[in-house]
Amino acid sequence: MKSYAKFILSLLLTALIAVGAAGCNDNPGINTDIADMSEIIPQDIGQGEKAFRFEVMHRFESTTVWNVYTDEATIGAALLEAGLIDGEDGEWGLFVTHVNGIRADFVEDGYWWAFYIDGEMAMTGVDSALIEEGVTYAFVYTEAS
Repeated sequence: MKSYAKFILSLLLTALIAVGAAGCNDNPGINTDIADMSEIIPQDIGQGEKAFRFEVMHRFESTTVWNVYTDEATIGAALLEAGLIDGEDGEWGLFVTHVNGIRADFVEDGYWWAFYIDGEMAMTGVDSALIEEGVTYAFVYTEAS
């Protein structure tokens, strides 16, 4: 019975989110496409010689964008230094559990933080992704399907 109730609740929430997103498409502050975040004005954070754009699409499709300045070599080290991510070290590197203070728990609620490089899901972990000028890095709050 519990799984049936969860299924119905999941369908209702999905429908509610879809209806809400459809009504927000004209709002430049709400983005449903990671490639369409260029209109958002980023906040500057950190200090250093290297800089990169970092975007976060939150659970309810609100988006926050930073220009991150650092002297670190990897995206993971720079984001940890700036306090924008947190996670647990595992056998495959850093497993990001928090982005911008928002927790995703795959086991508890079926969500996780997906890491993107230039609009494509990354094939590397955030702690091994080297900083490249002109490249945009992002985390998207993602539901397991």
